[in-house]
Amino acid sequence: MSLEDLVKKAGNTDSRFNLPTVNSRYWLYLGGLLLLLVLINLNFGINDAGERTVIQFPTGKLVVKFTPGIYFKGFGSTEVYKDVITFDFDKDDAVTQSSLNFTGITVRYQDGGTGKVFGKARFALPDTEEQMIRLHKDFRLNDAVAHKLIKTLSEESMNLTAGLMTSEESYAEKRGIFTQWAEEQIALGKFFTELKSVVEEQKDTKERVIRNVPVIKFGVDGLPLHHASDFKNYGIKVSGFQITDWDFEQKTLDQISRKREATMGIITAKADAERARQEALTAEEQGKKNVMVDKYTKEQEKIQAVVDAEKDKEVAVTKAMQGVLVAEQAKLEAEQKRLAAVAYKQEQILRGEGDGEYKRLVMSADGALTAKLEAWQAVHMRYAEAIEKQKWVPDIQMGSNANATGSAATDLIEMLKAQTAKELKLDMTVKGN
Repeated sequence: MSLEDLVKKAGNTDSRFNLPTVNSRYWLYLGGLLLLLVLINLNFGINDAGERTVIQFPTGKLVVKFTPGIYFKGFGSTEVYKDVITFDFDKDDAVTQSSLNFTGITVRYQDGGTGKVFGKARFALPDTEEQMIRLHKDFRLNDAVAHKLIKTLSEESMNLTAGLMTSEESYAEKRGIFTQWAEEQIALGKFFTELKSVVEEQKDTKERVIRNVPVIKFGVDGLPLHHASDFKNYGIKVSGFQITDWDFEQKTLDQISRKREATMGIITAKADAERARQEALTAEEQGKKNVMVDKYTKEQEKIQAVVDAEKDKEVAVTKAMQGVLVAEQAKLEAEQKRLAAVAYKQEQILRGEGDGEYKRLVMSADGALTAKLEAWQAVHMRYAEAIEKQKWVPDIQMGSNANATGSAATDLIEMLKAQTAKELKLDMTVKGN
Protein backbone atom coordinates (compact mmCIF):
# COMPACT_ATOMS: atom_id res chain seq x y z
CA MET A 1 0.00 0.00 0.00
CA SER A 2 1.34 3.35 -0.97
CA LEU A 3 1.70 6.41 1.20
CA GLU A 4 -1.13 8.17 -0.67
CA ASP A 5 -3.54 5.29 0.06
CA LEU A 6 -2.69 5.43 3.72
CA VAL A 7 -3.32 9.18 3.77
CA LYS A 8 -6.69 8.71 2.04
CA LYS A 9 -7.76 6.00 4.46
CA ALA A 10 -6.54 8.08 7.35
CA GLY A 11 -8.79 10.84 6.12
CA ASN A 12 -11.91 8.74 6.78
CA THR A 13 -13.06 9.10 10.38
CA ASP A 14 -15.37 7.18 12.64
CA SER A 15 -18.18 9.42 13.74
CA ARG A 16 -18.41 7.72 17.11
CA PHE A 17 -14.78 8.16 18.24
CA ASN A 18 -13.58 10.88 15.86
CA LEU A 19 -10.49 8.74 15.07
CA PRO A 20 -8.89 8.01 11.73
CA THR A 21 -9.75 4.57 10.44
CA VAL A 22 -6.85 2.40 9.33
CA ASN A 23 -6.74 -1.25 8.56
CA SER A 24 -5.43 -3.87 11.01
CA ARG A 25 -2.20 -4.46 9.11
CA TYR A 26 -1.04 -0.89 9.74
CA TRP A 27 -1.62 -1.17 13.43
CA LEU A 28 0.17 -4.47 13.43
CA TYR A 29 3.30 -2.94 11.91
CA LEU A 30 3.21 0.00 14.22
CA GLY A 31 2.76 -2.18 17.28
CA GLY A 32 5.58 -4.44 16.20
CA LEU A 33 7.89 -1.49 15.83
CA LEU A 34 6.99 -0.16 19.26
CA LEU A 35 7.46 -3.58 20.79
CA LEU A 36 10.88 -3.89 19.17
CA LEU A 37 11.93 -0.52 20.57
CA VAL A 38 10.74 -1.50 24.02
CA LEU A 39 12.60 -4.79 23.87
CA ILE A 40 15.78 -3.07 22.76
CA ASN A 41 15.48 -0.49 25.54
CA LEU A 42 14.86 -3.20 28.14
CA ASN A 43 17.78 -5.33 27.05
CA PHE A 44 20.50 -2.90 25.87
CA GLY A 45 22.02 0.37 27.01
CA ILE A 46 24.87 2.74 26.12
CA ASN A 47 27.59 3.70 28.60
CA ASP A 48 29.05 7.20 28.01
CA ALA A 49 32.74 8.14 28.44
CA GLY A 50 33.54 9.32 31.98
CA GLU A 51 30.77 7.14 33.48
CA ARG A 52 30.25 3.61 34.72
CA THR A 53 26.93 1.76 34.88
CA VAL A 54 25.81 -0.75 37.51
CA ILE A 55 23.45 -3.33 35.96
CA GLN A 56 21.10 -5.43 38.09
CA PHE A 57 19.55 -8.39 36.20
CA PRO A 58 16.10 -9.74 37.10
CA THR A 59 17.88 -12.60 38.81
CA GLY A 60 19.49 -10.14 41.21
CA LYS A 61 22.99 -10.41 39.74
CA LEU A 62 24.98 -7.15 39.67
CA VAL A 63 27.60 -6.29 37.06
CA VAL A 64 29.45 -3.07 36.29
CA LYS A 65 30.11 -1.65 32.82
CA PHE A 66 33.27 0.53 33.13
CA THR A 67 34.11 1.12 29.46
CA PRO A 68 32.13 3.27 27.02
CA GLY A 69 29.79 1.53 24.58
CA ILE A 70 26.75 -0.75 24.35
CA TYR A 71 26.01 -3.25 27.10
CA PHE A 72 23.33 -5.97 27.64
CA LYS A 73 21.03 -5.59 30.66
CA GLY A 74 18.44 -8.32 30.00
CA PHE A 75 15.35 -6.56 31.38
CA GLY A 76 17.38 -5.47 34.42
CA SER A 77 17.67 -2.04 36.08
CA THR A 78 20.68 0.31 35.74
CA GLU A 79 22.27 3.13 37.72
CA VAL A 80 24.85 5.51 36.21
CA TYR A 81 27.80 6.84 38.30
CA LYS A 82 30.48 9.40 37.42
CA ASP A 83 34.01 8.06 37.21
CA VAL A 84 35.22 11.19 39.08
CA ILE A 85 33.14 13.19 41.53
CA THR A 86 34.25 16.82 41.92
CA PHE A 87 33.78 18.80 45.11
CA ASP A 88 34.06 22.54 44.57
CA PHE A 89 34.00 24.49 47.85
CA ASP A 90 35.78 27.57 46.47
CA LYS A 91 34.70 31.18 46.96
CA ASP A 92 33.77 31.56 43.31
CA ASP A 93 31.27 29.46 41.41
CA ALA A 94 32.75 26.62 39.40
CA VAL A 95 33.35 27.42 35.74
CA THR A 96 32.34 23.87 34.74
CA GLN A 97 29.61 21.74 36.27
CA SER A 98 30.67 19.98 39.48
CA SER A 99 29.09 17.10 41.34
CA LEU A 100 29.21 19.16 44.54
CA ASN A 101 29.24 22.94 44.52
CA PHE A 102 29.29 24.83 47.83
CA THR A 103 30.81 28.08 49.03
CA GLY A 104 33.35 27.02 51.63
CA ILE A 105 33.30 24.50 54.49
CA THR A 106 32.58 25.87 57.96
CA VAL A 107 35.07 24.75 60.64
CA ARG A 108 35.68 25.40 64.33
CA TYR A 109 39.20 25.73 65.70
CA GLN A 110 40.76 24.59 68.96
CA ASP A 111 40.30 27.98 70.61
CA GLY A 112 36.58 28.11 69.74
CA GLY A 113 36.94 30.46 66.78
CA THR A 114 35.05 29.69 63.60
CA GLY A 115 35.82 30.24 59.97
CA LYS A 116 35.53 28.84 56.48
CA VAL A 117 37.93 26.87 54.34
CA PHE A 118 37.84 27.22 50.55
CA GLY A 119 39.25 24.90 47.92
CA LYS A 120 38.67 22.10 45.41
CA ALA A 121 38.86 18.31 45.52
CA ARG A 122 38.47 15.41 43.11
CA PHE A 123 37.56 11.85 44.05
CA ALA A 124 37.94 8.85 41.74
CA LEU A 125 35.40 6.04 42.27
CA PRO A 126 36.70 2.45 42.60
CA ASP A 127 38.02 0.70 39.52
CA THR A 128 37.16 -2.86 40.65
CA GLU A 129 33.74 -4.41 40.23
CA GLU A 130 33.62 -5.77 43.78
CA GLN A 131 34.20 -2.37 45.43
CA MET A 132 31.86 -0.62 43.00
CA ILE A 133 29.07 -3.10 43.73
CA ARG A 134 29.62 -2.62 47.50
CA LEU A 135 29.40 1.16 47.03
CA HIS A 136 26.22 0.78 44.95
CA LYS A 137 24.58 -1.46 47.53
CA ASP A 138 25.27 1.04 50.31
CA PHE A 139 24.34 4.29 48.55
CA ARG A 140 22.33 3.27 45.40
CA LEU A 141 22.78 6.65 43.66
CA ASN A 142 25.61 8.84 42.38
CA ASP A 143 24.23 11.86 44.25
CA ALA A 144 24.01 9.81 47.46
CA VAL A 145 27.72 8.92 47.15
CA ALA A 146 28.57 12.59 46.55
CA HIS A 147 26.50 14.09 49.38
CA LYS A 148 26.33 11.33 52.02
CA LEU A 149 29.87 10.01 51.70
CA ILE A 150 32.27 12.41 50.01
CA LYS A 151 30.83 15.71 51.29
CA THR A 152 30.26 14.38 54.82
CA LEU A 153 33.70 12.82 55.15
CA SER A 154 35.43 15.92 53.70
CA GLU A 155 33.63 18.27 56.11
CA GLU A 156 34.37 16.00 59.07
CA SER A 157 38.06 15.78 58.17
CA MET A 158 38.26 19.57 57.77
CA ASN A 159 36.75 20.12 61.23
CA LEU A 160 38.96 17.49 62.85
CA THR A 161 41.99 19.19 61.30
CA ALA A 162 40.82 22.61 62.52
CA GLY A 163 40.41 21.16 66.04
CA LEU A 164 44.12 20.33 66.13
CA MET A 165 45.19 23.98 65.96
CA THR A 166 44.10 27.45 66.99
CA SER A 167 42.70 30.07 64.66
CA GLU A 168 45.96 31.98 64.88
CA GLU A 169 48.02 28.92 64.03
CA SER A 170 45.79 28.19 61.05
CA TYR A 171 46.13 31.82 59.99
CA ALA A 172 49.93 31.85 60.19
CA GLU A 173 52.42 29.09 60.83
CA LYS A 174 50.25 25.95 60.33
CA ARG A 175 48.52 26.94 57.12
CA GLY A 176 50.57 24.53 55.05
CA ILE A 177 50.17 21.63 57.48
CA PHE A 178 46.39 22.19 57.58
CA THR A 179 46.18 21.12 53.93
CA GLN A 180 48.41 18.10 54.57
CA TRP A 181 46.47 16.88 57.60
CA ALA A 182 43.07 17.42 55.96
CA GLU A 183 44.00 15.47 52.82
CA GLU A 184 45.62 12.70 54.87
CA GLN A 185 42.51 12.23 57.04
CA ILE A 186 40.22 12.20 54.01
CA ALA A 187 42.31 9.63 52.16
CA LEU A 188 43.58 7.40 55.00
CA GLY A 189 41.07 7.93 57.81
CA LYS A 190 40.67 10.17 60.84
CA PHE A 191 43.62 10.59 63.21
CA PHE A 192 43.69 8.88 66.57
CA THR A 193 43.94 11.73 69.09
CA GLU A 194 44.46 12.13 72.82
CA LEU A 195 44.03 15.02 75.21
CA LYS A 196 47.11 16.77 76.49
CA SER A 197 47.27 19.40 79.24
CA VAL A 198 48.76 22.67 78.10
CA VAL A 199 49.53 25.67 80.34
CA GLU A 200 48.77 28.98 78.66
CA GLU A 201 49.29 32.49 79.95
CA GLN A 202 46.54 35.01 79.28
CA LYS A 203 47.94 38.02 77.48
CA ASP A 204 45.81 40.59 79.29
CA THR A 205 45.66 39.29 82.87
CA LYS A 206 48.90 37.27 82.77
CA GLU A 207 46.89 34.47 84.40
CA ARG A 208 48.11 30.94 83.79
CA VAL A 209 45.37 28.64 82.51
CA ILE A 210 45.53 24.88 82.00
CA ARG A 211 43.71 23.61 78.91
CA ASN A 212 43.25 20.12 77.56
CA VAL A 213 43.86 20.09 73.83
CA PRO A 214 43.70 17.18 71.36
CA VAL A 215 46.98 16.01 69.85
CA ILE A 216 47.73 13.33 67.26
CA LYS A 217 48.84 9.88 68.44
CA PHE A 218 51.78 8.34 66.65
CA GLY A 219 52.75 4.71 66.21
CA VAL A 220 56.07 3.01 66.87
CA ASP A 221 57.08 3.82 63.29
CA GLY A 222 56.67 7.53 63.97
CA LEU A 223 53.65 7.86 61.66
CA PRO A 224 50.17 9.10 62.73
CA LEU A 225 47.64 6.43 63.66
CA HIS A 226 44.40 6.42 61.64
CA HIS A 227 40.90 5.07 62.16
CA ALA A 228 39.43 2.82 59.48
CA SER A 229 38.90 4.79 56.29
CA ASP A 230 35.58 4.64 54.42
CA PHE A 231 37.34 5.74 51.28
CA LYS A 232 39.82 2.88 51.54
CA ASN A 233 36.97 0.46 52.22
CA TYR A 234 35.15 1.52 49.06
CA GLY A 235 38.29 2.04 46.98
CA ILE A 236 37.72 5.77 46.49
CA LYS A 237 40.94 7.71 45.83
CA VAL A 238 41.67 11.40 46.34
CA SER A 239 42.97 12.42 42.90
CA GLY A 240 43.25 16.11 43.65
CA PHE A 241 43.01 18.25 46.77
CA GLN A 242 43.85 21.86 47.40
CA ILE A 243 42.87 24.61 49.82
CA THR A 244 42.88 28.02 48.18
CA ASP A 245 41.91 30.32 51.05
CA TRP A 246 40.76 30.64 54.65
CA ASP A 247 38.21 32.97 56.17
CA PHE A 248 37.90 33.80 59.88
CA GLU A 249 35.28 35.50 61.99
CA GLN A 250 35.87 39.17 62.74
CA LYS A 251 36.71 38.59 66.41
CA THR A 252 39.45 36.19 65.40
CA LEU A 253 40.79 38.64 62.83
CA ASP A 254 40.79 41.47 65.41
CA GLN A 255 42.58 39.25 67.93
CA ILE A 256 45.14 38.18 65.35
CA SER A 257 45.63 41.81 64.33
CA ARG A 258 46.21 42.95 67.93
CA LYS A 259 48.59 40.12 68.62
CA ARG A 260 50.41 40.74 65.39
CA GLU A 261 50.85 44.41 66.30
CA ALA A 262 52.09 43.43 69.77
CA THR A 263 54.36 40.81 68.27
CA MET A 264 55.68 43.28 65.73
CA GLY A 265 56.34 45.74 68.57
CA ILE A 266 58.23 43.07 70.49
CA ILE A 267 60.11 42.05 67.39
CA THR A 268 60.93 45.69 66.67
CA ALA A 269 62.07 46.25 70.26
CA LYS A 270 64.17 43.11 70.16
CA ALA A 271 65.55 44.14 66.80
CA ASP A 272 66.41 47.60 68.18
CA ALA A 273 68.01 46.06 71.26
CA GLU A 274 69.89 43.58 69.15
CA ARG A 275 70.98 46.34 66.81
CA ALA A 276 72.14 48.45 69.78
CA ARG A 277 74.00 45.43 71.18
CA GLN A 278 75.55 44.76 67.82
CA GLU A 279 76.50 48.43 67.48
CA ALA A 280 78.08 48.30 70.97
CA LEU A 281 79.94 45.14 70.07
CA THR A 282 80.93 46.69 66.79
CA ALA A 283 82.17 49.82 68.54
CA GLU A 284 84.08 47.70 71.06
CA GLU A 285 85.58 45.58 68.34
CA GLN A 286 86.37 48.70 66.34
CA GLY A 287 88.09 50.19 69.38
CA LYS A 288 90.09 47.02 69.87
CA LYS A 289 90.90 47.08 66.23
CA ASN A 290 92.05 50.71 66.40
CA VAL A 291 94.18 49.95 69.48
CA MET A 292 95.76 46.99 67.76
CA VAL A 293 96.24 49.02 64.60
CA ASP A 294 97.92 51.82 66.58
CA LYS A 295 99.99 49.27 68.48
CA TYR A 296 101.18 47.55 65.36
CA THR A 297 101.68 50.94 63.70
CA LYS A 298 103.94 51.98 66.57
CA GLU A 299 105.67 48.61 66.48
CA GLN A 300 106.21 49.05 62.76
CA GLU A 301 107.53 52.57 63.33
CA LYS A 302 109.84 51.25 66.08
CA ILE A 303 111.07 48.44 63.89
CA GLN A 304 111.50 50.88 61.03
CA ALA A 305 113.41 53.29 63.29
CA VAL A 306 115.68 50.46 64.47
CA VAL A 307 116.18 49.37 60.90
CA ASP A 308 116.91 52.96 59.85
CA ALA A 309 119.34 53.40 62.78
CA GLU A 310 121.09 50.17 61.91
CA LYS A 311 121.18 51.28 58.33
CA ASP A 312 122.58 54.72 59.26
CA LYS A 313 125.09 53.03 61.56
CA GLU A 314 126.17 50.66 58.85
CA VAL A 315 126.33 53.54 56.38
CA ALA A 316 128.37 55.66 58.82
CA VAL A 317 130.72 52.76 59.52
CA THR A 318 130.99 52.11 55.85
CA LYS A 319 131.67 55.79 55.16
CA ALA A 320 134.22 55.92 58.00
CA MET A 321 135.93 52.85 56.69
CA GLN A 322 135.81 54.37 53.25
CA GLY A 323 137.33 57.59 54.71
CA VAL A 324 140.06 55.61 56.42
CA LEU A 325 140.70 53.72 53.24
CA VAL A 326 140.64 56.97 51.28
CA ALA A 327 143.00 58.61 53.79
CA GLU A 328 145.29 55.63 53.67
CA GLN A 329 145.07 55.68 49.91
CA ALA A 330 145.76 59.43 49.91
CA LYS A 331 148.63 58.86 52.30
CA LEU A 332 149.97 56.18 50.08
CA GLU A 333 149.48 58.42 47.07
CA ALA A 334 151.20 61.33 48.91
CA GLU A 335 154.03 59.02 49.86
CA GLN A 336 154.20 57.87 46.29
CA LYS A 337 154.18 61.47 45.10
CA ARG A 338 156.86 62.38 47.68
CA LEU A 339 158.94 59.47 46.62
CA ALA A 340 158.27 60.45 43.03
CA ALA A 341 159.25 64.06 43.82
CA VAL A 342 162.40 62.90 45.60
CA ALA A 343 163.19 60.69 42.70
CA TYR A 344 162.35 63.49 40.27
CA LYS A 345 164.56 65.90 42.28
CA GLN A 346 167.37 63.48 42.32
CA GLU A 347 166.80 62.84 38.65
CA GLN A 348 166.78 66.55 37.88
CA ILE A 349 169.83 67.11 40.03
CA LEU A 350 171.58 64.29 38.35
CA ARG A 351 170.36 65.55 34.98
CA GLY A 352 171.56 69.11 35.84
CA GLU A 353 174.84 67.85 37.14
CA GLY A 354 175.19 65.66 34.11
CA ASP A 355 174.23 68.46 31.71
CA GLY A 356 176.51 70.91 33.53
CA GLU A 357 179.38 68.47 33.55
CA TYR A 358 178.69 67.71 29.91
CA LYS A 359 178.60 71.36 28.98
CA ARG A 360 181.69 72.05 31.10
CA LEU A 361 183.53 69.25 29.44
CA VAL A 362 182.40 70.45 26.01
CA MET A 363 183.37 74.01 26.75
CA SER A 364 186.65 72.84 28.21
CA ALA A 365 187.30 70.87 25.12
CA ASP A 366 186.67 73.62 22.50
CA GLY A 367 186.67 76.72 24.66
CA ALA A 368 182.90 77.06 24.32
CA LEU A 369 183.38 77.64 20.68
CA THR A 370 179.91 76.55 19.64
CA ALA A 371 178.17 78.80 22.11
CA LYS A 372 180.40 81.70 21.20
CA LEU A 373 179.73 81.17 17.51
CA GLU A 374 175.99 81.00 18.05
CA ALA A 375 176.02 84.18 20.13
CA TRP A 376 178.30 85.90 17.64
CA GLN A 377 176.10 84.83 14.76
CA ALA A 378 172.91 86.01 16.46
CA VAL A 379 174.42 89.44 17.26
CA HIS A 380 175.71 89.98 13.77
CA MET A 381 172.40 88.94 12.27
CA ARG A 382 170.63 91.54 14.37
CA TYR A 383 173.24 94.14 13.30
CA ALA A 384 172.73 93.11 9.71
CA GLU A 385 168.99 93.48 10.00
CA ALA A 386 169.34 96.89 11.65
CA ILE A 387 171.92 98.13 9.14
CA GLU A 388 169.86 96.79 6.28
CA LYS A 389 166.99 99.05 7.25
CA GLN A 390 169.26 102.17 7.23
CA LYS A 391 170.09 104.28 4.19
CA TRP A 392 173.79 104.49 4.48
CA VAL A 393 174.29 105.99 1.02
CA PRO A 394 172.31 109.20 0.47
CA ASP A 395 170.27 109.59 -2.65
CA ILE A 396 171.94 112.95 -3.43
CA GLN A 397 175.55 113.76 -2.63
CA MET A 398 177.05 117.16 -2.94
CA GLY A 399 180.62 118.28 -2.36
CA SER A 400 183.83 116.49 -1.61
CA ASN A 401 182.55 114.55 1.44
CA ALA A 402 180.32 112.24 -0.56
CA ASN A 403 181.86 108.96 0.86
CA ALA A 404 181.96 110.02 4.44
CA THR A 405 178.75 108.19 5.35
CA GLY A 406 179.90 104.82 3.98
CA SER A 407 183.16 105.00 5.82
CA ALA A 408 181.33 105.71 9.08
CA ALA A 409 179.13 102.66 8.65
CA THR A 410 182.14 100.51 7.96
CA ASP A 411 183.84 101.80 11.02
CA LEU A 412 180.73 101.13 13.14
CA ILE A 413 180.48 97.57 11.93
CA GLU A 414 184.10 96.88 12.62
CA MET A 415 183.84 98.39 16.05
CA LEU A 416 180.80 96.22 16.87
CA LYS A 417 182.57 93.16 15.63
CA ALA A 418 185.56 93.89 17.76
CA GLN A 419 183.41 94.57 20.79
CA THR A 420 181.45 91.34 20.30
CA ALA A 421 184.59 89.34 19.84
CA LYS A 422 186.03 90.85 22.94
CA GLU A 423 182.90 90.12 24.95
CA LEU A 424 182.73 86.58 23.68
CA LYS A 425 186.41 86.24 23.98
CA LEU A 426 186.16 84.52 20.65
CA ASP A 427 189.40 83.48 19.22
CA MET A 428 188.75 83.01 15.55
CA THR A 429 192.22 81.68 14.91
CA VAL A 430 192.68 78.06 14.23
CA LYS A 431 194.77 76.40 16.87
CA GLY A 432 197.08 73.61 16.15
CA ASN A 433 196.75 70.22 17.84
